[in-house]
Amino acid sequence: MSHATDSNRMTGALDASSATFVDAIVVGAGMGGMYAVKRLVSEGRSVLGFEGAPDVGGVWLHNRYPGARVDIEAYYYSFLDPELYGSWKWTERYPAQPEILSYLRHYAEHYDVRRHFRFSTWVEQMLWDDDAHVWQIRSSDGATVRARHVLMATGQLSKSRELPFPGGEDFAGEWVETSHWPDHEVDFSGKRVAVIGTGSSGVQVITELAKVAGSLHVFQRTPNYVVPSQNSPIDQAKYDDFASRLPEVWNQVMESGPAYLAPVSVRNAKDMTPAERLERLESQWEFGGLAMTFAFPDQRTDWEVNDLVSNFVRNKIRSSISDPALADLLEPANYPLGTRRLCVCNGYYETYNNPNVSLISLRDEPIERVTATGILTTKRDYEFDVIVSALGFDAFTGPVDAIDIRNSVGARPTDSWKRGPHSYLGLMLHGFPNLYLLTGPGSPSVLVNFNVHNVYHVDVVADLITHMAENGLTSVEPTLEAQEDWKERSQAVADGLIRKQVENYMTHVNEDGTRFFVPYAGGWGNYVQIVNDVVAQGYEGFEFEVAGGPHRHDKAAAVVA
Repeated sequence: MSHATDSNRMTGALDASSATFVDAIVVGAGMGGMYAVKRLVSEGRSVLGFEGAPDVGGVWLHNRYPGARVDIEAYYYSFLDPELYGSWKWTERYPAQPEILSYLRHYAEHYDVRRHFRFSTWVEQMLWDDDAHVWQIRSSDGATVRARHVLMATGQLSKSRELPFPGGEDFAGEWVETSHWPDHEVDFSGKRVAVIGTGSSGVQVITELAKVAGSLHVFQRTPNYVVPSQNSPIDQAKYDDFASRLPEVWNQVMESGPAYLAPVSVRNAKDMTPAERLERLESQWEFGGLAMTFAFPDQRTDWEVNDLVSNFVRNKIRSSISDPALADLLEPANYPLGTRRLCVCNGYYETYNNPNVSLISLRDEPIERVTATGILTTKRDYEFDVIVSALGFDAFTGPVDAIDIRNSVGARPTDSWKRGPHSYLGLMLHGFPNLYLLTGPGSPSVLVNFNVHNVYHVDVVADLITHMAENGLTSVEPTLEAQEDWKERSQAVADGLIRKQVENYMTHVNEDGTRFFVPYAGGWGNYVQIVNDVVAQGYEGFEFEVAGGPHRHDKAAAVVA
């Protein structure tokens, strides 16, 4: 199996503007989509990419709001590619959006991937032809393309949430969204500004806007745990060392829990003395970033240990806020750390000590609607010049439902997700041949480093496509039995996790109260080994066909008869 340390130059001369049949369609020009094009074209495949934005970059093009910054160190949030790693000069451990976008544009130029994409073009519909074993794709420019394979590189956190209250279209001031920030400069200087939402994007943009806004009102529904990144200049010696032994570093990353080399520990908190626990917690705090989620192995399953970590962070939060009543509103007192996405931002809580910043708790004062002049709550009418929506994303289902995808019987992928989004290995869905959901539900997905995850999934798919081409196979999908088995295995791994027991976007709660944890929670290294074993066993759990031969439903009918 190939991986990110392979150096394959791009070949092929496909004209993206006129192609009508290709080996593969790639949807999305973020990190995963660009690597997919690069990998497939380097092996001689005809590839066409679609991207709704005017250029490459994915979320790092759309999420250009002030303060946007990655929460994984640059050593690992980059392509571990010998042609680029080490030669590209990062300035910080946790780079800001402009630097990441520059890096991705450099990658696109280095491998000439842009010529394989149709930009400012959305995929609107995909229909599976079960006789020819191809997908028919209609795009927003009215063109139709047929493709043997489709790779969905749209990400799990790309489709923004809809407003849960009316009136957004009535606002006469400037309305902006963190998930689709405008490509022009937005002037906040001295203005009356509102930010709705305090998730990862919200806390970052709040901290920056407070520095320039005349007044800033923050509308918060649920307080989040926000930890400092402890950002610093990149350790060039460490970066150079990694570059000198990149294959070794890649292997270590692939065996790790979160798909990067985090400061993890194998010692449970209950095996330590109180002094050792405190020393460990302070060390993780000083490391910064997401390190608090890796303080102790047993914090994920033991409520008492999680309370230890949660209270440590809560005390740090309260010590940063001057007003105790305000600290009560900002402290996440009602749920444990690690059950929602941990937010990373320097100086967030200190921002509320500034006289121009006000906090409105939506628990006490819900929004009724947006008005022409601002926001109307149950208690008062606020007037604003600019409103910033930072409501986050419609995870897992949103990017898939954004396209009208239909299989041979007219079903959509999410039709079978009523009791929780799932797929086989988080990559393919029964009934939808040759459709690959990169970092999809049932894979580690949002729990790990997306960049490494995308690269690995693309490599698995590229090798699968090669296997099919070499054996004259034209269609592949998982069996229903394999998919159901993987669903049970992934839930068994998640059983016992505190994260599955509390409300969060990764846990789907059914009407009968049963819970379904969407990502695979067994760790990145374990997941990679499972998938590698599936491949080594002749793609166990997958079934293949040749166009023109008997269809799966025909064979099933014959068995029944």
